[in-house]
Amino acid sequence: MSSAIHHVPLTFVVAIVATVAIVLVGLLIWGARNPLVWRILSVIGMGAGAGFLVWGILMAALQEEPRFGSPAGIIAIGAGALVGSIALLVISFCGSCRGRQQ
Repeated sequence: MSSAIHHVPLTFVVAIVATVAIVLVGLLIWGARNPLVWRILSVIGMGAGAGFLVWGILMAALQEEPRFGSPAGIIAIGAGALVGSIALLVISFCGSCRGRQQ
């Protein structure tokens, strides 16, 4: 029986992680000038966070072990992504009230 898991060289994984990190840092810097970028990133982060939360809760409820980490770790990743993306969304709206006069 053939295994469905293919082994990927570590250098390839490191290169992908570094590329994603550089792109995310670039988008965060660009979002300082254009808050719409932060709003889009926060929506993507909320979706990913909710997905990780559901996945971790299902793994814990079904008492299955995921391919990496533990169900508690996956739940923590989901909660962290949700909190971080909600904070980014709030920060993206903080600078838009400067010119308002009452």
